[in-house]
Amino acid sequence: MSLLNVARKLLKDNAPVTESTPDWKAERKFSHPERYTKNYAKYVATGGLVEPEGDAARFANGLDSHNGDMARFYSLCLVSDLVAKQKVPGHFAELGVWQGNTAEVLAAFARRQQRTLYLLDTFEGFPDADLDLNEKHLSGIFKDTSLEAVKNRVGEEGTVFIKGYFPETAAQLPDDGQYAIVHIDCDLYVPMIAALEYFYPRMAPGGFILMHDYGSLCWDGAEKAVDEFFADKPEGVMPLPDLCSTVVMRKNKKAYYR
Repeated sequence: MSLLNVARKLLKDNAPVTESTPDWKAERKFSHPERYTKNYAKYVATGGLVEPEGDAARFANGLDSHNGDMARFYSLCLVSDLVAKQKVPGHFAELGVWQGNTAEVLAAFARRQQRTLYLLDTFEGFPDADLDLNEKHLSGIFKDTSLEAVKNRVGEEGTVFIKGYFPETAAQLPDDGQYAIVHIDCDLYVPMIAALEYFYPRMAPGGFILMHDYGSLCWDGAEKAVDEFFADKPEGVMPLPDLCSTVVMRKNKKAYYR
């Protein structure tokens, strides 16, 4: 075999995975954390609060993009487990609720930990004021929701729904509020930077901010906001391997353990 043919064979056998090989995703199976599978009895016996099957159904219910995004689901589970284990104080909050898939999971976790969950959204889609010149084509997206529909889905026990334009609606959050988990999923630069400016100083030591869509290459504003905000902060962000490349920050100015 000539060197050229050898090279061609090596390139073929070791070709990078691309969209031209449509079956590559189907050929791979997602690994589920052992604490929620073979070690689940031990997990429950030591105080674990996640209910894998039921909580996964809440997360995926009615939304195809969530159905296979188990990395995102398990990230929420593991972060919730850690703040419970280490007794990190504070509420949970989500900015960017849409139809309530992640909100329903966060509400379940908050109730089991006897915390309050604050859900903030216009419940009417993107406000035009948040769309820059390169985003005007996004007007009208995510309008297929309503406050009442999300309330019916998530339930109101231990959950506060705040409808309107953020950061103006921040006035409806508790003045002395402290947060253990904040999930930011508002896609655009303006609300993302406003959320970080508001919630970052109110995070409990050891608390987590999860920022969705950072690395998806679909929402440039989200990436820009995160990069700008954390450029001068002592914490950095850690990428997660979920569908839309969430990044997570842990407030770590001082270690928090009990």
